[in-house]
Amino acid sequence: MIPEAILIVDDDPVARETLGEALEKRGYTLEAASSAEAALARMAQREFSVVVTDLNMPGGASGLDLMAAIRQRFPETLCVLVTGFATLDTSIQALKQGAYDLIQKPFQMVEIEVVLDRTLDHARLLKKLAAYREELEARIYARTRELREVQREALELCGLTARAQEAASLEAAVAPFLDRVEARWSPDGLACYRADGSGGLDRLLQRGARDLPLHLSPAPGSHPGLGYLEEHGVPLGASAWLYLGFIERSAFTPTDPAFQLLARHLELALRVR
Repeated sequence: MIPEAILIVDDDPVARETLGEALEKRGYTLEAASSAEAALARMAQREFSVVVTDLNMPGGASGLDLMAAIRQRFPETLCVLVTGFATLDTSIQALKQGAYDLIQKPFQMVEIEVVLDRTLDHARLLKKLAAYREELEARIYARTRELREVQREALELCGLTARAQEAASLEAAVAPFLDRVEARWSPDGLACYRADGSGGLDRLLQRGARDLPLHLSPAPGSHPGLGYLEEHGVPLGASAWLYLGFIERSAFTPTDPAFQLLARHLELALRVR
């Protein structure tokens, strides 16, 4: 069974039904319309990959008129024109109106099958290209949003670093950075330590319900053992250290670019104080 729907348009009920029955027996999915107007109304309700239309339909719009309307309103649908008067002028007009192919009456079923299969293959390819284009556009849009977010975050961190120079105290300079870490990664324990000049670290500021040591001597490694299941110790240059502790396993990683950017700004804020 060929799942892509084909719409047959012909004002002659015998020709319409004969062609439809023959194609259905060969596995095509079909619907039929008796006029261009009826075809457009049906296309507004359902998507068709291919429209096979007769050229001359007295009493209404012609096949060329129908193809022109389809090209404007349903550009993703391919059209095949059927005519018993295939002149050069007719062929040129058909191509101008967007016909994918042209079939001359009388025809053999094998001829129309070849044309339909080729047209359906092309329609499938167009759908794949359209889907790829949509996916690519979505990726570009998402990446643009990410870059804008990175830019916004970088500007905010620059602002924090600039304000740190004017803060009333070192603790006040560091506090906005810890607030940002807490809001973004939600550690259960958070503290900033500063070198004491003798190889140890003094606690400058902390967050969390559990008190962390006031002094660490000597300066610990990346896993200091301060009581949390998951611990991260992040050096801030040679003179400071940032601690993050989690009661349960987290998705946090010190290699997160957003965290690394924040850590570098915190390091700079500590250096300029």
